Amino acid sequence: MAKRLRFGLALFCGVVVLLFLLVACARVAMPDGAFVSALEADRDGSDQPTVHVTMSDDHLSAALDDYLDRNFSASRVPGLAVAVVSSKGVRYVATYGDVTDSSQTFVIGSLSKSFTGVCIMQLAERGLVRLDAPVSLYVPEYGLGDAVTVRDLLDQTSGLGYFSPLDDLGTQEGVGTFSYANVNYDLLGRIVERVTGQSYADYLHENVLDRLQMNDSSIDGVEQGCASEAPGHRSWFGVYVADGFRHGTGDGAWGGPASGYIRSSVNDMASYLRMYLNGGRDVLERGDIDQTVRDCALLGDPDSAYAMGWFVCDDDGEPVMVHPGQVENYAAQMVVVPGRDLGIVVLTDCDDEIGDNEGFGQLADGVYSIAMGYEPQDVDAGGSLGTHAMLNLAYLVAVVAAAAPLALLRRWKAKWLRSSRPRLVLWLCVAFEHALLPLLIWCSSGQMGMRWHDFCDFYPEQGLVMTLVLGLLVAEGAAKVALALWDLRGRRKGDGSEEPAGS
Repeated sequence: MAKRLRFGLALFCGVVVLLFLLVACARVAMPDGAFVSALEADRDGSDQPTVHVTMSDDHLSAALDDYLDRNFSASRVPGLAVAVVSSKGVRYVATYGDVTDSSQTFVIGSLSKSFTGVCIMQLAERGLVRLDAPVSLYVPEYGLGDAVTVRDLLDQTSGLGYFSPLDDLGTQEGVGTFSYANVNYDLLGRIVERVTGQSYADYLHENVLDRLQMNDSSIDGVEQGCASEAPGHRSWFGVYVADGFRHGTGDGAWGGPASGYIRSSVNDMASYLRMYLNGGRDVLERGDIDQTVRDCALLGDPDSAYAMGWFVCDDDGEPVMVHPGQVENYAAQMVVVPGRDLGIVVLTDCDDEIGDNEGFGQLADGVYSIAMGYEPQDVDAGGSLGTHAMLNLAYLVAVVAAAAPLALLRRWKAKWLRSSRPRLVLWLCVAFEHALLPLLIWCSSGQMGMRWHDFCDFYPEQGLVMTLVLGLLVAEGAAKVALALWDLRGRRKGDGSEEPAGS
């Protein structure tokens, strides 16, 4: 009975940990992989006007204030900044929670990609970059050959892998087919540097940020901005914690300034979106703005496309430019609706990959709906709370199951090590539980294409629990090996009796 109990416990430990891994992997959502869900909703027409309706600024402000006052706390985000603009000016700006000033800065995630798209289009206007030229013409050291063009990078059709960093591009598969990857825009940033002889940060400031008087904006981790920073929060077991996390820099980092790590305020982002509504305003030619909507790589959905750092979608027959942004401790959403002279940006100082940023996403959807004249839905973040509760229980069970053998080491020595079973069977059990299983845990993030440290950056609680389970299993294995060797030594020094058969 004891042996069966011990075997069952060992099997239970392995199954629980593997189930935990499956849940963890299943919850890995691609950052920036979703559009504004309001654009994807199946509208039956009952909640939207049949003609375009433009609210007065006072009406818009009252509606947004009422919605955000009622729903901010339900979203569970620590801080929020919102702006709505037209070509003529800022129609609405507000901050909530621990964001107390509209000049405080956030890492804007993949909203950064459109800035890089602007830089490339400027260089194309000046004849320094040809969009249909191979990338290798400008940055041959990355070994992409002639198949991948600058336009492929802009349109996310290079075939490069989603998790690839600059120092490990891997192979290109499906060139010409949309496949979202940060490294496309990191390569564009390197092209900016190569053809201008300036750093990406210097070129961006001189040719975009300064022209738009975006004085709060900077490159996160590369330069010190003059504006105060909204404190970034990561989700730890469903609780937002300002843990001081900073993203790495260099070619080994997954994502850099050109793809996801510009820091900006809601004031500056309002100026940036107004540039699009004003036909480029001292930054781009109007034709380049129109090209963003017109010349796009289709995503497999005839109503959705991608170009120049923007998803271009169809909302009830009108084109909408949109992009989400998610980094380790911030999230963002921006929308431009050219036909309505409307721009929207929503920023928050937190990220919850496991909960899919549910509360923030619903808030952003509500702001979009109100600005478009639709009926907003109140925030209900119960789904993410349930997900966290379920996973927290799984974490607890996994850690307890992995730690249980420590309490059974003495019994293991008495019942198994001195049993009459072949020693090979015992060693195979030890190898499975304490070598193979930890190896599977270690390799799980790699099987998704994500490096271990990147996984731990975006999913800190899972990284912590998996590391703890790893450590427990390896430590228990080391203890069992030590006990086995000690027992073997004792047998050899004993009265000369033979070891059990199979030893």
